[in-house]
Amino acid sequence: MGGIHMNVGGTYMNFESFMNTKVIPAMHKVSTQRHLIAIRDGIVINIIPSMIGSIFLLIVAIPIPGWTDFLNTTGLTSILLLPVSATLDLIGLIAVVTISYRLAESYKIDPLFATVIALLCFFQVTPYNYYSEELSKSISNVLPTVWFGSRGLFTAILVAIGSTEIYRRLIVSKFTIKLPESVPPAVLSSFMAIIPGAGTLIVFWLIRVVIDFSSYESIHTLIGQLIAAPLTHIGGSIWGAIIMVLLIQLFWFFGIHGASIVLSVMEPLLFILQDQNRLAFQAGEPLPNILTRWWADVYVFLGGSGATLAIVIPLLFYAKSQHLKKVSRLATVPTVFSINEPFTFGLPVVFNPMVFIPWICVPIVNTVIAYTATLTGFLPRHNGITIPWTTPIIVSGFLLGGWQGIVIQIVNFCVSASIWYFFMRRIDRMEYKKELLELSDDVSKK
Repeated sequence: MGGIHMNVGGTYMNFESFMNTKVIPAMHKVSTQRHLIAIRDGIVINIIPSMIGSIFLLIVAIPIPGWTDFLNTTGLTSILLLPVSATLDLIGLIAVVTISYRLAESYKIDPLFATVIALLCFFQVTPYNYYSEELSKSISNVLPTVWFGSRGLFTAILVAIGSTEIYRRLIVSKFTIKLPESVPPAVLSSFMAIIPGAGTLIVFWLIRVVIDFSSYESIHTLIGQLIAAPLTHIGGSIWGAIIMVLLIQLFWFFGIHGASIVLSVMEPLLFILQDQNRLAFQAGEPLPNILTRWWADVYVFLGGSGATLAIVIPLLFYAKSQHLKKVSRLATVPTVFSINEPFTFGLPVVFNPMVFIPWICVPIVNTVIAYTATLTGFLPRHNGITIPWTTPIIVSGFLLGGWQGIVIQIVNFCVSASIWYFFMRRIDRMEYKKELLELSDDVSKK
């Protein structure tokens, strides 16, 4: 038994050493990579208009019998959906502005001019025509808003990054108009942006011309078929969901903000999947996707990463250790609102082999349960509304899935609590014995 214990301990030490020397430094570089940070911050800003539009979408989607029929017969549905079109239908266009602004800001160049150039480049690669299904013909000299939403999000990201990089390199190379120092700063900066801006626009104009002569018709179609479609297909599968959850948990265990790293890559995909559901819901069509931006937050991460609400609340009732009692009391209220750092660092979870198995396994089990419930049709698919990530369970479950959403949250809470209990009970006993031993040592010293 001793040999087995030494072997397991040695294996864990080797694994920890590998993570510390190889993986964590690499992940730190990823987490501080300026382009990923710009994408993450730019997409996060999109949550604000998404929430505003979701308020009106939520009113339309209230799960009350006869409500939808009432809105349709009175003509209120189209009126209530106007703010939805003005917000959720523009997430691609907003991403061009926010991502290019954040990237230019990180380079310490004027973000306003970089943003204007990025926006012009986006319009330049977007075809000014639209094929109308109703009229069965192509309409020219119009800007198709279909590319301003989630369908144009990948193009928006690439254009924002590409245009800002080209613009920055031309600025840094001093390829600008030179004016006397006596010229006012506002005028000077405007003239300095002319040549770099023109150069950037020419590059994207050439890209547009080349793609126009191809079979793809536009850069949106090209990126959609070659990049967006394969990535969203993989990312929206059960395996994509499990890998995303697994990586978030692993990074957190080693002290890295897992959600921040993983979502900087996954968030654009999840927003596209979510908006596809929203568009299908508005059109009265079946919702195509299970995994969306808020699906995991609502059904998997109950109380935050690790589904820690399912251990913090039970600890209040069965913990004997004073340390665990204090941690659970401190963490209960924040964890209800999905802020679980008091528990994560108070236990601690980071580099704690005693909690590695439940920390990794509980969210994966929750993912499988919720995904299966959705796949079988019991749990309604997310219709595309955006809710604050701090929304407590039960409320969030009802908003995303009606009473079925609440049922799945309760099931996942009970399953998570059962798995966590098996491990935490042992930790509690060890902590309690340790505290009794320290107490007896203090008494003997006196």
